[in-house]
Amino acid sequence: MIQKLGHKIDLKPSRVSLDRLSPEPGPFAMSYGFELAPLINSLQNIGLVNNPIVTEGEGGAIHIVTGFRRIAAFRAMGKESIGCRMCIQDAIAPPDALLINFFDNLTTRQFNPVEKAMALTRLARYFPREEILARYMSLLDLPLHASVLDTYLSFERDLDESMKQALARGTISESTATALLELVPEERKVVASLFLKLTFNINQQKQLIELLYDNSRISGTSIAEMLEAKPFRDILATPSMNRPQMARTLLALFRSRRFPRLNRAEEVFKKRVAKLQLPPEARIQAPPYFESEIYRMEISFRNGKDLKGVIDHLAKIERLRQFKNPWEEGA
Repeated sequence: MIQKLGHKIDLKPSRVSLDRLSPEPGPFAMSYGFELAPLINSLQNIGLVNNPIVTEGEGGAIHIVTGFRRIAAFRAMGKESIGCRMCIQDAIAPPDALLINFFDNLTTRQFNPVEKAMALTRLARYFPREEILARYMSLLDLPLHASVLDTYLSFERDLDESMKQALARGTISESTATALLELVPEERKVVASLFLKLTFNINQQKQLIELLYDNSRISGTSIAEMLEAKPFRDILATPSMNRPQMARTLLALFRSRRFPRLNRAEEVFKKRVAKLQLPPEARIQAPPYFESEIYRMEISFRNGKDLKGVIDHLAKIERLRQFKNPWEEGA
């Protein structure tokens, strides 16, 4: 027996065939992208401690109220049935069943971004936006802003399964998923597949989306067409590159197209540094995007004698006097 919203709900112990329980999340479940192995290990060692709660709906259909992951684990273990607590038809209203699931999960684990999106989408079916913003967003560790609510509702509604899986695993971030939503569905799918194929860190993901979007709008070429062009295909076909190297090269390609003047400055800078023939212990770093006139030299050394040797070497490099900002003409 459980008590909810001031009234008691009787639950009857029942053995339920797994064939009668859907393998897909039902109207109340909010579990996604989870690993079954730890749960299976627990069930094999200590058994089922907390039986799932199910309810019988119209036509004898059985809906999972709580325990979707436990039921999935039983199915993976090859079991044919599972002990449940059955709520008779119409004894529990759908909003109450949803809240039972929500708070049951909330007290035992952290929700991943896709699960937060699922929870908010299900809550939005029964509760007004004002109540969701005032009561449930903070429980999910989300800012109490309507725009954030709309973004998470879009995660559930607009992201395909591959993107949801990547978001749940952390392969793409919430900010990346939000940026992907700004693209049309065809572009979104192409870019997301690229994130799954290559290894981009979170900052690189955001940079790539911005660069692709800007290049597409400037050139009038779709993102899909840009990613089908020869320079892109050549990068993916380079056997000497690993996935992170391909990602960095791809970013450099689209950055050079978006900022051609900056790209020329970087090339000039590299050539001028190469002409200096610095000792291997010294290197010059340019300011980010050449927005400052201040450059930085780093020297590596083991002791004072080594340091003096490097400094003496640098003092003899006459070209250092002519080193200039890459925007300036000359050496």
